[in-house]
Amino acid sequence: MQKANIIFFYGPPATAKSYVAQQVAKQTGYVYFNLDEFYVKVKAQSEVEKLNKLMQVFQAEPKNYIVDGFLDKKAQAVVFFEHYQKPRYVIYFQSSKDEVEQNIRILSTEDQKKCRFQRFSNFLQNRDELLAYLKKFQFFVTVDAVQKGLSNNFQQSSDLIIQSIMSILKPKVLVALTYNNEELAEVYLNKVETELGFKHLHLETLCEEELAKGTPQGKQMGAFLNSGQVVPPQMQIELLRKYLYNDPQQNKFILTSFPEKYQEFRTFEDKLFPITGLINFLKEGKTVSFSAKMNPVLHYSAEGKNLIIQNEDLGPFQSYLTKRIKYGIVIGPVMSGKTTFAKYISQKFGFNLIEWGETAIAQLKEKLSTVPGEQIEELTLPMIIKYYKDLFSNVTNEKYVFDGFPPGCEKPEQILQFLNLGQASWVLNIGIDQTNQWIRYKIKSEMDVAAEMTDDDKEKMITNAKAHEEILKQVQVYVQQQSDCKLFKQDTNYSLEQNYKSIDQIFGKRVYLASILANLDSDIYEALKLIYINIAAKYKMSFVDVEQLIAKNFEKLSNDYEMRWTKQNCKNPSNFTPETVMKLVKQYIDDLPIQSRDVLLWGYISADQQGDKQQQEQIFPRATDELMMVEKSLGQIKVLYAITEQPLNSEINDPEWVLEKPEVPPPKQEGDGGDEEPKDAGNADGEENVPKFNIYNYQWTKSEIPKNMAQIFMKVKQPNPVQLEVSDYSFKLIYDNFDELFQSIQENNNHTYFAQIQLQQPIMD
Repeated sequence: MQKANIIFFYGPPATAKSYVAQQVAKQTGYVYFNLDEFYVKVKAQSEVEKLNKLMQVFQAEPKNYIVDGFLDKKAQAVVFFEHYQKPRYVIYFQSSKDEVEQNIRILSTEDQKKCRFQRFSNFLQNRDELLAYLKKFQFFVTVDAVQKGLSNNFQQSSDLIIQSIMSILKPKVLVALTYNNEELAEVYLNKVETELGFKHLHLETLCEEELAKGTPQGKQMGAFLNSGQVVPPQMQIELLRKYLYNDPQQNKFILTSFPEKYQEFRTFEDKLFPITGLINFLKEGKTVSFSAKMNPVLHYSAEGKNLIIQNEDLGPFQSYLTKRIKYGIVIGPVMSGKTTFAKYISQKFGFNLIEWGETAIAQLKEKLSTVPGEQIEELTLPMIIKYYKDLFSNVTNEKYVFDGFPPGCEKPEQILQFLNLGQASWVLNIGIDQTNQWIRYKIKSEMDVAAEMTDDDKEKMITNAKAHEEILKQVQVYVQQQSDCKLFKQDTNYSLEQNYKSIDQIFGKRVYLASILANLDSDIYEALKLIYINIAAKYKMSFVDVEQLIAKNFEKLSNDYEMRWTKQNCKNPSNFTPETVMKLVKQYIDDLPIQSRDVLLWGYISADQQGDKQQQEQIFPRATDELMMVEKSLGQIKVLYAITEQPLNSEINDPEWVLEKPEVPPPKQEGDGGDEEPKDAGNADGEENVPKFNIYNYQWTKSEIPKNMAQIFMKVKQPNPVQLEVSDYSFKLIYDNFDELFQSIQENNNHTYFAQIQLQQPIMD
C-alpha cells in the first residue's frame, strides 16, 4: 500500500515556521498541510482523536506533504512512528527561549500575543521529552531558526532558513552535454543509470509526454510550439520540478537536452537550486573550446563543477560525487628516507601522518580495546584494515599520509586490500641506489663508513630490496586499474634540500596570478576576466576570483578581522593581511568539487592596485608580503600577469650609497701605556683568524621608494619576461600566448614568467 511522504516542521511559535513551510512546499511542489487548522476543521479535541484523524487523512490521500506543526507529546509520536509510518524528516526549528519571546512581542499583534505565549508555554512542557525521543532517529534534523534575528530581519533570516532546508531536500542533479561525443554519452549514461541508480531525464521527451497527456501544462506548451516558439525555460523548470521532487526514494538525476544557454542555467538555479555539476562528454585529446561569451562550460569550470568525460570509466564520476578522504602512501626500501619524507609531506602540506612505530601500534591497540586504558594483546592486519576502513568511511575532506604499509602487509592480496581502504589518491615510491643505501645503514649503525658490511647485513638489505620490488609491482597493478591514483617516484640520492624541492613540485600547487594595475570599467574588466576563465577551463585549472571571494565572505571577515581604515573599495584584498586572504583562498580551493594542481588567481597580487590611497597605505601590505604568502600557502608562482595601462618599471635602479670610512688611529707602540689591546681569540664558536664583518667591504644602495610587484618578482624569481600589447579587439592574444607558456612549464617545471599586459586603444564603448 502506498504511503504518504511526510515532512514535519516542529518548533516553538514565532520562528517563521509557517512562512517557511509554505515557501518550501511551493518550491518542492508538495502539499502544504497546517496541523492546527486541520484539527479545527475536523473538530478533533483529544490526543487520540487528533492522532486518528491525522493518520486517516494520510492513508486516504498518500501525497507528498509539508506539515506545518508536529504531534504534541512523545506518546503520540511513538504511536505514529511505530504503528503507522516514520516520516521522511522531522525538521526542528531551534531557537532560544529569549529569542522566541522577543519574536512574539515584536512580530505579533496584540490579539496574537496571548495565544502565542500560551502555545509556547505548552510547547516547553513537552519539548524535552519529545526531543530526547526524536534524537534517536536519523530523520530528525535541526535548523537554526535565529539566523540574523527574525525580529530585526525577518525576510533575510527566513530566506536563510529556507536555504538550509532546501539544501537537505534537494536532489543531486547533473546536466550532461552530449553533443561533442554522443556515442560515448549514450553508453556512459546507461551505465550511470543501471550501476549507480541515477534517473535519466531527457527534457525534450518529458515535454512530448506532457503534450500527449493533454495536461493543462502540456496544453500551455503546445500553444507555444504551435505558434513556432520554443517552450519558455520557466515552463520547462516547472515540469522538471514535478519529477525532481515527486519520488523521495529517487533523488539522483541526469538531465539531457537541457537548454544550452548560460542564462537558462541561471534561471534553473534561481528558481530551483544550484546543479551538482556539468558532465561534458568530449572525444579523446579534445579540450574546452574558447568562447567570447560566458557559457555553461566556462561558468561551471570556474566553479570547479565541469566534469570532463572522455572514456567509459565511472571512477571520475564517482569521485566527483563523493567527498572522500584523500590519502597516500610513502613506500621505499630500508634507509631510503621514507619516514623523513612522510613527515615532511605531513607538516608542509597538512596531511595527517600515520606511522607504524611502537608508540603508534600501542595507541592503536588501546583504541581497539573495549576496556578504557588497556591494550588488546595482539594486533592483526585484518584488525588494522578494518579500523582504517571504518575511519575513512566516516570522515570527509581529510588528508592522510601513511609511512609505508603496516606490519605484516606483504602478500599481493593484502597490499591491494590496504590500498582499497577507500581509494588511495597517490603512492610515492622512494628510490635509492645500493651504494648510498649501504652508506646510510653504516651511519645509522654507527659503523665506520669505510668498513665492509657483514654478509648478514648485506643479506638483510638485499632481502628488503626484493620485498620492496614485490610491493611496488602490486602498487603498479593498482594504479593501472585506478585512474584517480597517481604513482610518483622520488630519487633520494641527492641532498635533502634538493629532495624537499622535488617533493614540493609533486604536492605543491602551480600558481598563475593575474594582477590588475589599471582602472578598468566594468565591461573591460569582465571581458579580461572571461579570457582568464577560458584559460583556466582549457587547462583544467582551479579559478579563483579573489575580490569576489572576499565579497562573499566579507561579513565574516570584517567580524573576525579588523579591516584597516581606507578610502579604497572595501572588498579590495589589500585591505586584509595576506595571511587572511590566503587562508580564505586555500579553503575555497580545498572545497572545490574538482581539484587541480594548477591554480589561477584573478585580481591578485593587489598591493600595487591603483586607488585613492592615503600616505600610510603606500607601504602596507607590500607586494613582497603577498607574493611570499602565495608561495608559502599554495605553491610556486609560475606566471605573474600584470595588467596595466602604462609601461611598468620592473628594474631596480636605486642610487649607490657610499659610506665614508672613518680615519683609523695608528697602532699603539710598546711603552705608550694605557690598556693593552685584547688579542683576537676567534669567534664565538672557537674558530680563530676568522675575519670580522666589515660594512665597508660591501656595496650599498639607498631608497625611500617601496618596490613594486614587478621589481620584487623580477629580482627574486628572475623569470622570463613577456610583453603583450592588447586592445579589447585583441584580448584573445593573451589566451593564445598562454599555450606557449604552459607548454614550456610542462616541459621544465623550473620555468617562470613575468607577463606585462599593456592595454591599448581602442577601448570598447
